Amino acid sequence: MSQYSSPPPYYPRSSEAVPLIGSGKPSRRHQSLCVSVVLIALLIVTITIAISSFTPSNDPLDPDVRDRIRREWDIELHQHQREVLKRIDTQNRWHLEDDDRVRLREQWRMEAEEHKRGVEETRRREEQEKIILREKWGREVKEHEREVEERRRSEEQEEIILREKWGREVEEHEREVEERRRREEQETILLREKWAREVEEHEREVEERRRREEQEKILLREKWGREVEEHDREVEERRKHEEEERLRLNMFWTDLASHTCTTYATREYTARLVNVPSYYNRRVEACMATSVTIHGAEYTPKWCEDHGPNNVIGHWEIDQHEPDCASFWVWYKDFGCISPGSGQRRIEHYLDNIPSGGDWKEFCATTPASFRGMHFMGAEFCFTKNGATWGHWAIDDESCK
Repeated sequence: MSQYSSPPPYYPRSSEAVPLIGSGKPSRRHQSLCVSVVLIALLIVTITIAISSFTPSNDPLDPDVRDRIRREWDIELHQHQREVLKRIDTQNRWHLEDDDRVRLREQWRMEAEEHKRGVEETRRREEQEKIILREKWGREVKEHEREVEERRRSEEQEEIILREKWGREVEEHEREVEERRRREEQETILLREKWAREVEEHEREVEERRRREEQEKILLREKWGREVEEHDREVEERRKHEEEERLRLNMFWTDLASHTCTTYATREYTARLVNVPSYYNRRVEACMATSVTIHGAEYTPKWCEDHGPNNVIGHWEIDQHEPDCASFWVWYKDFGCISPGSGQRRIEHYLDNIPSGGDWKEFCATTPASFRGMHFMGAEFCFTKNGATWGHWAIDDESCK
């Protein structure tokens, strides 16, 4: 702040309203700075007062501090009193338990003395009873010995009597055995003589019966021969008659057709017999006697079906020149011995070229196989695995024993 020792100079243009201090009016910036300083000072004072009011004082002369200390002492005093009461209660329980233990020891001592007296009394009674029992057993032993001695003497006397009786019975039995033996020998001699006579008579009867049977057999053979010759003549005459009649009627096969393979290298064929009169009642015989040419050879039907005139069906199973029906074995597999000591070896084959629609079991059982110097007409056991047919053989093998 500027100080003046003399009054300011007077200028005619100055007014009385011009202040005496300073040449001009304070600026707005100076005023806002003063206000900010005052506000900051007030804020610091307020924060200091607030912190002092929320922070507890530790001054013992402060009444609040003294009250807080008294309350803490009261809490500690109450806790101490509870601990003292607990300790007193524990000491009282200890005294009661000590009293109980003293009473129990006294009770146990009294019971032990009572038990000892009872044991001693029991021992004395048992000793007395043992003495009485020993005396009783002594008397019983002496009495038993007397009874045993008397029984022994009586048994010896009975044994002497029995030996004498057995001796008499043995002598009598030996006499009876000797007498029975003599009788049996005589009966055996008589029986042998009787059996010899019966054997001779039986042999004569057997020889006579054999001669009669031989004569009857000769007569029967002659009769059967005449009957067979007559039957053969009748069959031949009937065959000739049927053949003449069949030729006269001009029966023949038509609609010859091949079918599926029935077994290994065998195919089924069928045909229909035509020119069979409606009045002809031996159609099946004519069917079985009429042959057909297949693969350049003549075959008669295996069986016939009679469905009426002009519908007689013949069936053939041809096992010649049928390569499409010939299945065969491949992939020979030797699985070794079936089991140790079995004496058998397991062999398997895969069956190939099974005709379409054919029965795999039938083809497996009829397709021949040859291995290890042996020939088989088919597999011993057949099975399928993953759509393939396999044959199984169990053959004897000395190396598996």
